[in-house]
Amino acid sequence: MRTWADRLPLVILAVITAGFLALGVAEAWSDSPTFDEPVYVSSGVAAVLHHDVTVNEEHPPLAKVLAVLPVLLVHPVVPGNGTWSGNDEYSYGARFVAAQLAAGKLRRVTFASRLVPLAETAGVTFVLYAIGSELAGAVAGALAGVLWLASPFVLGIGHLDGTDIPFALGVALSSWALLRWLRWRDTRRLAWLGLALAAAAETQVTGLLVVASGLVVVVAAEWRSGIVRALAQAALAALIVWAAVWAVYLVLDPAMIGQLPLLIPRPYLDGIRYLSVHDTTGSAAYIAGIAYTGGRWWYWPLSLAFKWPEAGLLLLVAGAIGCRWLPRDLRRRAGAAVGVPAVLLTAFTLTMPKDDGLRYLLPVFALWAAAAGSGLVAAARALRSAERGAGAGRIAGAVTAVLLVVALVAAVGSFPDSIAWTAWPFRPNYTMVTDSNVDWGQGLYALRSWSASRDPWVDYFGPRGITTADIPGARPLLGTAPGHVSGWVAVSVTSLNSANRSALSWLRGWCPVAILDGSILIYHFRRAPAASPAPASRPAPLCPGQWSSAR
Repeated sequence: MRTWADRLPLVILAVITAGFLALGVAEAWSDSPTFDEPVYVSSGVAAVLHHDVTVNEEHPPLAKVLAVLPVLLVHPVVPGNGTWSGNDEYSYGARFVAAQLAAGKLRRVTFASRLVPLAETAGVTFVLYAIGSELAGAVAGALAGVLWLASPFVLGIGHLDGTDIPFALGVALSSWALLRWLRWRDTRRLAWLGLALAAAAETQVTGLLVVASGLVVVVAAEWRSGIVRALAQAALAALIVWAAVWAVYLVLDPAMIGQLPLLIPRPYLDGIRYLSVHDTTGSAAYIAGIAYTGGRWWYWPLSLAFKWPEAGLLLLVAGAIGCRWLPRDLRRRAGAAVGVPAVLLTAFTLTMPKDDGLRYLLPVFALWAAAAGSGLVAAARALRSAERGAGAGRIAGAVTAVLLVVALVAAVGSFPDSIAWTAWPFRPNYTMVTDSNVDWGQGLYALRSWSASRDPWVDYFGPRGITTADIPGARPLLGTAPGHVSGWVAVSVTSLNSANRSALSWLRGWCPVAILDGSILIYHFRRAPAASPAPASRPAPLCPGQWSSAR
């Protein structure tokens, strides 16, 4: 990038990223802890301060440890545990969040734990820029980064402390490193590839799929140079991955040096075992009025249509088609480095029986954005080079710019409730989706403020450790007969649609009068329902007046 014209795409991307981060920081402060965050924060604290990597069964621990480093600066309350081993993650996470709430530190601790994930979301942006630049130039890289940022869904998940964003970063880094190695085929870039694959393996157990696909690509690419060289190259990359994974565990718990003969750290093996049980057990799911238990392949395309801006989705599809105009060599490298891991992760996710939210596909969307940015530029170049195609190329560029602006407006317009956002016409959001696609427990602060003077009946879906007693004036709705309920009622969307769907079936027969933070439905009963209407498959739209009525 020798001129300002060359640098301009990166400068534009940096400005958009800064705006994205400003919105993300504001939402990181305003949203309360979501369902899994206290478990991740408490396990990260235990790993750093007490060298205990066993609190959380979901391994590996790297993402949680990095996210918890800013938390230490706000001095969280750390509940005691005599041996710091064998903790139950759910009960200890509940104790941790209750301790922060009692000390008045819950908001500060939660906010601090989200700073690193926000930086990682921005990191994905610039890795996608690098991938797009490698394939089709700086404009393609900027398009890839903006396609990633121009989504309320990425803004909503990107400001939370979880494993989805770090895994997306690790996957993007591994694709970029593999793309570079396929171009140069030297030892230095092979070493970087090993470290990048380790980043995927160290952020989620499913990163092992990315490692496996990367090693297979290395062998296939070197096969013509001889089987010995091909296997040696793959073995070197695998050795680097193994050493990097072990290094993280040994830094956190040096006593694990005695486990080296196991080849894989015991907690990592436990994480694989946990995933094999936890993610193969069907859970309650809901989408567009359809409630079920287990996995359905059509859940994912429907969720994508509901949770991604139409303009951005059109660009992703058009860009993927446009990849056919990339030069053959670049197309092959893009297919091996970007396409293979994306297809593999998609296939794995679609076969899972846990339809909890579109966030499981975040790494795939990142790679899709990288390919789409390159495809859009390649298609525009092909149009311009065609006979009398200059006008068509300019029109294509203008349409792309307009759609990008529309997608960015959707992302900005989702503030401050980006987690709960759904695309038009799939609204009200709570009638279409559940769980992390709309309500992951982020409305606690708003609920506590609203309930103080209303004495409502409440069923709040959120992190363990938060009880009805922690919500001023609240009375427990769950287990109370409808005939005893009158006045104000507040119910989390996830409770109503999936978590407590059967117990609250009567409530779906009434219309809510308001919604807090896009995730908690407010009902107002003039008197206790004498008879509940027939249970409905989905919640009713908002009432036109101030009292709830039967639909």
